[in-house]
Amino acid sequence: MSTRPASTRASPTTGRRAGLLRRDATWVVLLALALSVLSWWHVLHQDLVLGYKDALSHLMIGRRVVVGESTGLAQLGGIWLPLQHILISTLAWNDALYLSGFAGSVFSMACHVATCLGLFLVVRDLTGSRAGGWAAAAVLGLNADVLYLQATPMGEPLMYAGMVWAVHAVLRWQRHGSTRWLFLGAGLCALLVLVRYEAWVFSAALWCVVAHACAVRRQRLWRGDQAAQGALLVFGFYMALAVLGWLVWNAVLFGDWLHWYRGAWSSVDQMSRLDMSQVGSWSRSWRTYAWGGIHTAGWLALVGGALGLLVAGARERGGPRFTALLTTTVPPAFLVYGLWSGSQPMRVVEVDGDLYNLRMAVVLLVPAALFTGYLVGALPRPTRAPGVRGAALAAVVVGSAGLLVSHALSTPAVPVTAVEAGQARAAYAEQREVGRFVAERTTGRILAESIFNEWVLFPNQDRVVYEGSAGAWDSALERPADDDSDIDVVVMRTTPGDEDSVALALHGSPRLAGFGVVLQTDNFLVLSKGAGDGTTRSRQ
Repeated sequence: MSTRPASTRASPTTGRRAGLLRRDATWVVLLALALSVLSWWHVLHQDLVLGYKDALSHLMIGRRVVVGESTGLAQLGGIWLPLQHILISTLAWNDALYLSGFAGSVFSMACHVATCLGLFLVVRDLTGSRAGGWAAAAVLGLNADVLYLQATPMGEPLMYAGMVWAVHAVLRWQRHGSTRWLFLGAGLCALLVLVRYEAWVFSAALWCVVAHACAVRRQRLWRGDQAAQGALLVFGFYMALAVLGWLVWNAVLFGDWLHWYRGAWSSVDQMSRLDMSQVGSWSRSWRTYAWGGIHTAGWLALVGGALGLLVAGARERGGPRFTALLTTTVPPAFLVYGLWSGSQPMRVVEVDGDLYNLRMAVVLLVPAALFTGYLVGALPRPTRAPGVRGAALAAVVVGSAGLLVSHALSTPAVPVTAVEAGQARAAYAEQREVGRFVAERTTGRILAESIFNEWVLFPNQDRVVYEGSAGAWDSALERPADDDSDIDVVVMRTTPGDEDSVALALHGSPRLAGFGVVLQTDNFLVLSKGAGDGTTRSRQ
């Protein structure tokens, strides 16, 4: 006869539910992984993995850390946050992985699968509904724009995964009171701080949720309640340390704690060169972002998410479980502020007549998926209304899959973010031509500026002396023909009114004595040491 206390025995029902949860989680992972790989293969064959110029830049930064004329962690720079580039650096040493973009895409794809699983677990835990969890995973996992971004070396998929799992950790801590979940959430927020800047406000909002949960538990923070103080200190310490580390990094490398915000080529610096209609106008900023959400997330997800938000607010009575979900709306709101303040650019056809940076709106899919899943999970239980949740789940899956199929069957078969990326890629056709020529027809070290010449440098990164090459850059600009500089090729952008620093310093200069033009295009000159006029090629 068993001596195990009855209170500790696992009931058959509990065991069966745990088994179903494990089975469902396994299927979510397998299906998300299959869609991820298929989408990557599709995007690869459309030649759009590196459509966004930023995708190229992420790969180049990661490769510079381990391969090139000036390697080391200093190559991470101080504008873009470093975590993604550190990950890419572990694979970018391999030419095939680097040139194909897979050195960055593989991390985006892994995070996409993690995001789908996290969405399922969050909603399943909150509502007790498998159908709700599946609906949440379907809304994001079947979205064409999400599937495009996760096939590229972009940073957004890393942020989506971190957000969802940080929310999951905080909700588990609220439910079980286990400090390991609190530590996990704190660690994830610290990592998020090193991925994207909008994740800073998300992490701060989630810290406020921890304070909210402590208040609901009547843990008096200001009267010596060590449990509340410990929770807030633990959760805030790691992300504050990450922020401080980034500020110190900027101060040490660039002499300015806020170089990431106001330095050369920061978002604010680049925005100062653009004429954006949203700056200073809340109405245009909200309209722009709303249209971006419609183009990327779609009406189905936005309406389902809005209804789910209302239902969740009512059912949870505004409690900390609800505010934990609500934190996922903070990054979209912050990006609207960025449009208004002039720190983030975005354009849509309905407001400006063209497309630019629509990937900023894709983050809306995270709260839309969570709240749509909550809405499905909040429907009457099967014992009261058989088939209601299943029917709602079927509607979500069919609707999401239908939109995905419509994108696949359209001509060209791409979502709006890929349309924008394709337009950007086409705009850089000349740069790609120059980059290929330099890679195939020249040898030796190359003097070239990287800013706005990314496609020229991308296949030649190992050989380039650029503005981040410490003292080698200055000496090469001053004395390119000297043996000490060891420069064999000079590439300059000669666009009237938009010349790069190499052209401004050296175009027509006697310091290029001994160099001959080997390629001339509409906007670029390529010169090689020792080349005669007879080797000059031109494209008009």
